[in-house]
Amino acid sequence: MSPFRVLIAGGSVTGLSLALMLEKNNIDFLVLEAYPDIAPQVGASLGLQPNGLRILDQLGCCDELLEHAKGHTVQHSIYRGPNGEKMWEASNLSDEVIERHGYPIPFVDRQKVLQTLYNKVQDKSKILTGKKVKTIDNCESTGVKITTTDGSVYGGDLVVGADGIHSTVRQEMARLNVDTGRDYLEEKSFSATYSCVFGISHRTPGIEPCTLQDVFNEKFSYLVADGPGDRTYFFLFEHMDRVRFGQEIPRLTEADRDEIVGRHLDDPITPEVRFGDIYARRIRSGVTPLQEYVFKHWHSGRMIALGDASHKLHPLPGQGANCCLETTACFTNALVKLLRDTPPETPVSDRDISNMFETVQQTRRPRVSWLVEAAHRRQKLEAMDTPELKSYVATRIPSLPAKVIHKEWLRTFPPAVSLDMLPLPKRPHSIPYHDERDVQNSKETREGSKL
Repeated sequence: MSPFRVLIAGGSVTGLSLALMLEKNNIDFLVLEAYPDIAPQVGASLGLQPNGLRILDQLGCCDELLEHAKGHTVQHSIYRGPNGEKMWEASNLSDEVIERHGYPIPFVDRQKVLQTLYNKVQDKSKILTGKKVKTIDNCESTGVKITTTDGSVYGGDLVVGADGIHSTVRQEMARLNVDTGRDYLEEKSFSATYSCVFGISHRTPGIEPCTLQDVFNEKFSYLVADGPGDRTYFFLFEHMDRVRFGQEIPRLTEADRDEIVGRHLDDPITPEVRFGDIYARRIRSGVTPLQEYVFKHWHSGRMIALGDASHKLHPLPGQGANCCLETTACFTNALVKLLRDTPPETPVSDRDISNMFETVQQTRRPRVSWLVEAAHRRQKLEAMDTPELKSYVATRIPSLPAKVIHKEWLRTFPPAVSLDMLPLPKRPHSIPYHDERDVQNSKETREGSKL
């Protein structure tokens, strides 16, 4: 492959997983992370699921994360009503997911995932902290240049924005395209209907190991998960009265968090545990409006925005980080193919890069759009946002058959992307992933052609 350098803005799950993918393919990279630490304790937990864990397995990260979560994977999914009473329960959940799809469902600190990814990168000199992107210049003859707020300048062949919902890379796309009429900020593409108070608490008596609790209420709901070590993770989702778009979406503060929490301290999580019991044991907490979007435009010139910089879904189904890992793997597959198809010593053209970017967007956009819509519907149900949904919760949830969950798994996990160029993990599972099926069909076709 020709010499090539990828500049990655953001040491997020998207950014660090991409760095590791590129390193495994001998593609040069540089990560520019704004925070002074590569694995800061921001956010709360991540729910890892088979579609994400399979990619982490290809990267050599899965075993460490599963060992960390040992004894605390989700085995009991419990739905509770407003009084905390149990409405429905599925047991042996992770055992079932392992049998069908090869991996369990653990919740772990976001910080742990970041640290694990970082530790696996061999050349740490290519990951720089305290480097916040200020401007990006597209240079036709020399690729791209990033200038950071401290005045440093870094050059490369393309830029990947892995810098989240307030992406500087996306803002630079908008700045550089101000005269073209193409809208890269897409104010009407992203909305927020719910806010979320989230956090990590010390293990709370009454929140049993290996449980994931969904608490249904009118216009708000909870997700409470057991985690490894001394951990209980919590999410309080509350309707914001109306849907807000773009600049209408508020930046919530600690005062907003305290006001929301104050309204809910006496809410039952179980008949014995109140939300205030969990919150009183908090290690850290935060608040955010829950933006939901899939942008129409992911790339411009030699810049592309990946992960939360182009798609963001409600966290209730726990697919956010897994979805980002899939998109990053899809990008790596496309980039590796492009570089392998480019003759040695031949520069990769702007057109080839743009076509590769477009392939990534067109491949991923339908799937992430479906995941965003499914997550929103799930939250509407758990917050009983309409009289019809309230009636459904009361009459249908208690008799929900397990096959409904299995059907959702079949829609979520098998179509997942993995890395084309790395071996697929040897973990037994009864339901094949689509790319495994495609490989087998291709092998059978090749063998049949010899007859």
